[in-house]
Amino acid sequence: MIILKKYEIEDWVKIDDAVEPLVYMESSDDFNEVVQRGIAVTAIEDGVVMSCGGIAYVNEKEGIVWVRVSRKCLRQSFRWARTILEAFRIMTDSIGDLHISTYVLGDFPKGDKLARMIGLYKTGETERYKRNTYYKYTAVA
Repeated sequence: MIILKKYEIEDWVKIDDAVEPLVYMESSDDFNEVVQRGIAVTAIEDGVVMSCGGIAYVNEKEGIVWVRVSRKCLRQSFRWARTILEAFRIMTDSIGDLHISTYVLGDFPKGDKLARMIGLYKTGETERYKRNTYYKYTAVA
């Protein structure tokens, strides 16, 4: 059974085999500050943090979507994608009209699929970060 709880900063490091399908591309200090102004949850299974994610408010009109998952979630990708989708819908219903965006690693089809599944659209914009190319996805929640 998957249990959702309010995200705490410590949850980030509890996922030691993490992948980040939806990325917030700033320093960890900036990320922690922005996340405090947003809405986020952590998914726990069998007492282990398996995933965390949310919408971080950049300002009153703009938010950044971020998700971090354990590689173990990739073995049951449909189940975890459904869990992320349900949590994301609850978040977007609670925040009202907000322009949201995220970045997906260029060669990461599961990240692309997850972004599209939750209703984000590829903009054609790219960003270089830590020697990788990321594609921007966006929508209005």
